Amino acid sequence: MLKRIFKGLAGIALLSISLISCKKDPNEIVATLSVTPSETLSFKAKDNADVVLTVETNVDDWKFSADEWIVLTKEGDKLKVNVKENKNAAANLGRIKITADPAQPVSINVYQEAAEGGDTPEPGKGVAVKLNSKSDLNLSTKTDTELSLKLTVSLAEAADNDVEVQLFYDEAYLVEYNFLNEAEAELFPMDKVNIPAEGKIVIPAGKTESDEVEVKLDVTTITPGPSYLIPLFLKDVKNAVVKQSDCRVNGIITKINPKQVKNVVYIEVNDCNPLNAMEFLLEDGTPFLDAVILFAANINYNTTDDVVYLKNNPNVQALLDESDVYLQPLRKKGIKVYLGLLGNHDAAGLCQLSDWGAAEWAKEVAEACKTYKLDGVNLDDEYSSSPIIGNKWFTNKSSAAGGRLCYELKKALAKECPWPTEVSTFAYGNLSSVPGTMKDQETGEEVPVSKWLDFMVANYGQFTRPFGDLTKANCSGDSIQLNYGQTISESDAAQIKEDGYGWIMWFAFDPSGTGSIKSNYTHSLEQFRNVAKGLYGQDLKTPTQVWDKIGEGKYNPIPRQL
Repeated sequence: MLKRIFKGLAGIALLSISLISCKKDPNEIVATLSVTPSETLSFKAKDNADVVLTVETNVDDWKFSADEWIVLTKEGDKLKVNVKENKNAAANLGRIKITADPAQPVSINVYQEAAEGGDTPEPGKGVAVKLNSKSDLNLSTKTDTELSLKLTVSLAEAADNDVEVQLFYDEAYLVEYNFLNEAEAELFPMDKVNIPAEGKIVIPAGKTESDEVEVKLDVTTITPGPSYLIPLFLKDVKNAVVKQSDCRVNGIITKINPKQVKNVVYIEVNDCNPLNAMEFLLEDGTPFLDAVILFAANINYNTTDDVVYLKNNPNVQALLDESDVYLQPLRKKGIKVYLGLLGNHDAAGLCQLSDWGAAEWAKEVAEACKTYKLDGVNLDDEYSSSPIIGNKWFTNKSSAAGGRLCYELKKALAKECPWPTEVSTFAYGNLSSVPGTMKDQETGEEVPVSKWLDFMVANYGQFTRPFGDLTKANCSGDSIQLNYGQTISESDAAQIKEDGYGWIMWFAFDPSGTGSIKSNYTHSLEQFRNVAKGLYGQDLKTPTQVWDKIGEGKYNPIPRQL
């Protein structure tokens, strides 16, 4: 089982305290705040009707703030939103922040178009043009060296004369794209984009569409982790009317981790600073560890409000609140960050939610992953009490209920997060195996397990077996508890690769020793080196620094030299 680690007599005392502190008061009041609609509000440059937000909270009062060009009026539980006229040549990007302490604040993006004659040129003589994609705009690559986007330009109607436009790379659009999509894309390198004929596109007189244009992309220099934006836009050269909404195409490229076997580590956040994961590098400079699981957030049940909710202890919450400091540097290195989900000594559990309850709780978890910019979740079904049968939230404990939650989490994450997300499990208890298919509650479609469960890791010293349409690529070939002194040899790692497994799991990794357990830096480095040679034929660079945990809910953002 995945357990917290304690040492000696002091550890026994700490364990007693820990178990008491982990038990949550079932009548604890959970402060809530929700705002509808919650998606980005879009306005024209002028002459807009009000948009009305509905604010729901169980806190006595709520407050709001926004940029000065956004006009807000509070009326009971409603917030009227409008904007001042935008006379500038650039669009306005802003946010409304609504707070009801101690509930999690809600932010709503607000977008206002540029004034006419700014980003959207004044229509003149000519024919309206439209930029069309003839290929998938969401591209991914593992080993390719070149990809392409195929485009055409079409006319609203045939023209008597040739119509000419220029296709160009609009690097200034990145900020607006990220704002509108609540994303963190990076610009694809401009010097790696090849637009033929310097972007010149001609639609001959009498025709309504140009020949196909292939924009070639050299993807040799991009790295796993970021999403790369290719912002393409049209300029009028002759006889064309260019409108912002019709003449922009945005391509997105991500590089898939090319490793056949990846390494995932459970970070016990009560002891270890997660930034340590990026210090262990292969000879080629890429991270040895491919994914981090923050162990762990909790599923809890409030009896007063009759609600299952996501609960974070002070250490988890501190890392989430400072995601840009402690988590996003990992993601930018290509290391995925998953939120661990764990039972917490009450009626709520990962394998005992009803179909309705699973869908409801999955929405909250997905919102948290979006808010804190995480790559998905990992489920560990331990430490829950018996469900309350007859309550709408619960059902009997079962693998089927665990599979339902995995399915609903995958669905909610895909809907909520504008980046790829994953769902994985610690294959223990009712999550040792889940159904091979799951019926969608809305469509009735039977969806195979490979569409909603990305990988499974085993208990210490064991391996997972595929079922349904999963393969060994979705399974772990070994699980190593580093604080127990468990080992793995170079030949064992090579055999895991030869057998077709996709993962190796690590637990209790802590090179700093500033938490409740002693540093296992030397032992971890030795095991990592064995696996690096067995899986990748590379040595591991010796880390030069370590990141400390310095107290409850406190982590050092500055490394310490080794």
